[in-house]
Amino acid sequence: VPVQTVSEQSVISQSDFITFHIPFNEGEKSPVDAAMISRMKKGVGLVNCSRGGVISEADLLAALQSGQVAFAGLDVFEKEPPVNMEILQHPHVSLSPHVGGSTKEAQNRISIELAEKVIEFFKNA
Repeated sequence: VPVQTVSEQSVISQSDFITFHIPFNEGEKSPVDAAMISRMKKGVGLVNCSRGGVISEADLLAALQSGQVAFAGLDVFEKEPPVNMEILQHPHVSLSPHVGGSTKEAQNRISIELAEKVIEFFKNA
């Protein structure tokens, strides 16, 4: 099947499952909020592979309770450690540890950055 480029609105309104892989900075408004969720196909499954706060937890919980969202997969939360027990205990939410930094490549990069910081420290000592 050839890859097809479509608009964000097409993805949002036609997809059965949507995964989010987008940048997000603390203090920004959640891009995945009640307004966006309301444009999604009823019974959609959502997976946040980004940062906590990309999906508004309050809006996600309301959408889960109404059936607009059938399933959510989360490994990050608006506040960490997570405080919203309703999300953590919801039967249609799957939780997993956030292990993006556990790849060989990430560990290699962390090792190099740490070594550079130690060298810089002793140069300035």
